[in-house]
Order: sequence, then C-alpha cells, then structure tokens
Amino acid sequence: MVKLIASLMLLAVVAQAYGDFKSKPESKSVLRELKNEASRQNQNQNPNRNEKKNHNHGEGQDQGCKGSLEVPEIPKGWIDMNQKCINKMRHQIQEEINASYQYLAMGAYFARDTVNRPGFAEHFFTAAKEEREHGSKLIEYLSMRGQLTDSITNLITVPTVAKQEWNNGAAALEEALELETKVTRSIRDVIKTCEGSKDNDYHLVDYLTGVYLEEQLHGQRDLAGKLTTLKKMLSTHGELGEFLFDKNL
Repeated sequence: MVKLIASLMLLAVVAQAYGDFKSKPESKSVLRELKNEASRQNQNQNPNRNEKKNHNHGEGQDQGCKGSLEVPEIPKGWIDMNQKCINKMRHQIQEEINASYQYLAMGAYFARDTVNRPGFAEHFFTAAKEEREHGSKLIEYLSMRGQLTDSITNLITVPTVAKQEWNNGAAALEEALELETKVTRSIRDVIKTCEGSKDNDYHLVDYLTGVYLEEQLHGQRDLAGKLTTLKKMLSTHGELGEFLFDKNL
C-alpha cells in the first residue's frame, strides 16, 4: 500500500514538472526541435515513400487526362468566303508584315548612335507596330469567317529587308510614302476581287473600305505633308533643318 501511494506521488510530481516545462516559452521551442528531428529521421529511414506517393498521384492524373476530343460535325453553310477572296486576304496579310519589317529597319537605322534621329526612329517604330496590328486584325477576320480552322501553313513568311540605310530623313520618308501607296493598292485589289465575284462579300468589302482604306489615305496625306515640310527645311537650313524637323516629329 505504501509503495502504491509512493508511486502515485512520484507520477504526480513528474506530471507537474512536465506541465511546468511545457508552459515555459523556451521549453516549447525545445519540444518543436525534438519533433522536427524525429520527422527528419523518419524521412531518412523511408526516402522513397513520398516520391512513390507523388509518382502514383501523377500517374493517376496523366491517366485521367489521356484521350483527345474529336471535332464535332457542325453545319458548314456559314463558311462562305470565295476562295479567290481568301487568297487575296492572305496576300494582304503578308504585305502588312512586309511593311512592318521595313519600318522596323528604318527605325533601327535612325536609332543608331551614329545617326541619332530619335524623332524619325520613334515615328518608324510606331509605323511598324501599326502595320503588324493590321496583319493581326486581318488574321482575326479570317478566323471569324471560319477560314483558319484547318491550316495556317504559309500564312506568313518572314521577309528579307532589302534596304537598311538611307541618305537622310527625306529619303526615308519618300520610301515610306511609296510603301504606303503599295499597301493601299493591294487593299484596293482585295476589294475588287471580293466585290467583283459572284459571291459578293459585302461585309469584307465594307470592312476594308471603311477601316483600312480610311486609315491608309489619311496616312499617305500625313507622310506627303511631312515630306514637303522637311524638303523645304533642308533647302533653306541644310542639315540643321533636318535636325530641327526631327525634334518636332
């Protein structure tokens, strides 16, 4: 009986001491370290356990994602663009990309430290961005009409820029005006082809006329005015005239 009472008292003392130990802040950190150490030892003893578990989980996901969706059969009557018109549109996309690359070359030339015409450089870089956006919009239009669902092979070919240097800003503006004129003629050719076919594509013709031609004609007039002003300044002030023109471009 005495031994039993002594044992119970000893357990009570140990429990009290353990409770006091846990209540201290430094004791909590010691217990946390002991738990972390036990966890690390357990992982070292079973290094492949978590890897195998993750591997099996990944296999389950892969198996669940396997398979492909078949393209459903839907009516094709809404896809009604004339093939000649489609070919012209594809050609126009390439023309826009060609113009974009040429403008990039112009911008890069005037941005050189040995040329240093920041106004011209910014102008041509902006023009390159606009031409690239024109090409993207035409691609979006073909997609809207259901013409890019099968293949886009040979839709865009990366062009080779024929010219990379210009004598002065006036020469570059002259070439830019010629480039815009070429793009405008190409758009008109698309309009004639799509409007003159038996399947008159009213929507596309209206889109190209109201959006693209409007912007092209305003752009040509703007370039012609800039070129006239620059040539006048060159004739009266020489290179200083181009320098001043660049500052206000």
